[in-house]
Amino acid sequence: MTGLSGVILFIVSFYATFNFFRLYVMDRKIFHFCMGTTAAFLALYGASAFLALFFPVLDPEFIGEWSTVFSVSFLLSAAAALVRDFKPVFSRFPKSFTFIPLVLIVMYPMIIDTVVVKYWVLGLYQGSALLIALLIYAFRTYENSDYAYMLVGVIFFAITFLLYWIPESLFTLPVYAWMILTSSGILILTVGYNRAYNLDEQILDQEKRKETWFA
Repeated sequence: MTGLSGVILFIVSFYATFNFFRLYVMDRKIFHFCMGTTAAFLALYGASAFLALFFPVLDPEFIGEWSTVFSVSFLLSAAAALVRDFKPVFSRFPKSFTFIPLVLIVMYPMIIDTVVVKYWVLGLYQGSALLIALLIYAFRTYENSDYAYMLVGVIFFAITFLLYWIPESLFTLPVYAWMILTSSGILILTVGYNRAYNLDEQILDQEKRKETWFA
């Protein structure tokens, strides 16, 4: 079952990766870049066990751990970009500030051997991103019901987060269960995002795309 759930996570994350990078190519938004990168590392996480089968030299635990670090870091950067886009243009913070959460990638080797600290840091990153997404999409759903799809996707992530971090003495979430819940959240969020923004119908300025890496 774990192997099947890994395949599901890989397929769904690969779809999300393609979708968000396609959007990034069109409009150069930081949010799309960070979401696409997050999904790419989640796809790598889902495929880690299978990569080890074809390439025995690879350590699936090492791949899984660093895939988690990269995906969580870019997820919080995506949340920062979401906050920036939510603000009026005149009050937005500099674009470069949205990438501050990526400092975890550089600092992680310093805490990799401290089990408690590294799990708390990863949990803090995940919880912060989820809280930001819940607040923003709850507000947007109140204004426009089309955003409900995205809110439901975030709720799936929140449920997975809460179940995962419940002490093992009280409850243990099987690996395949959180993979399936995560896959469901990714799929609902990706499809809902396209629906809410009518992204497939947007006509974008080609010259602007060529001149700007991040919007």
